[in-house]
Order: sequence, then structure tokens, then C-alpha cells
Amino acid sequence: MAQSVTGASPVTFISEDTLTQNAGKQYQIPLPLISYDPTQTPPVILTAWPQSTAIAPGDLALAQTLIQTLINQGNLTLVTPT
Repeated sequence: MAQSVTGASPVTFISEDTLTQNAGKQYQIPLPLISYDPTQTPPVILTAWPQSTAIAPGDLALAQTLIQTLINQGNLTLVTPT
């Protein structure tokens, strides 16, 4: 079951896509648009974030890895559904 995350601020990252003109573009993902489901691969789900379908696959993977790292470090906390 997908869980939401909570934290202090949106997740921000810089595009590393050198194949388009997006290199260096900064993105912010609001926390309410991030879901986590350990039964899926990848477990970080960004389909609620409108830009997830518009950015390069490498940038999407970067965002998912960053969010997973923030969860592992305890900087983002999973909200257990009640």
C-alpha cells in the first residue's frame, strides 16, 4: 500500500540532463505529491507530480534516488495510513 511522506520542505533537485536544454534547471516536488510503496519498483512514486511525465528519464530516476536517500536518512518520514 502506498504511503505519503512528510518532512520540512519540498524535495529540490537540479536536472543533470545534458541531452536537452534542461541541464541545470531546478525542480521542486511538493511532499504531498510523493508516495512510497515498498512493494513496487521503484518504491518512490511520483505520478501525482505533473512534471514527472515531462522530465527526462534520467532526471526522474535522480529524483527517485534522492527521495529514497532522504527516507533512508530519516529526513523524510513515511506516514502510515490509519
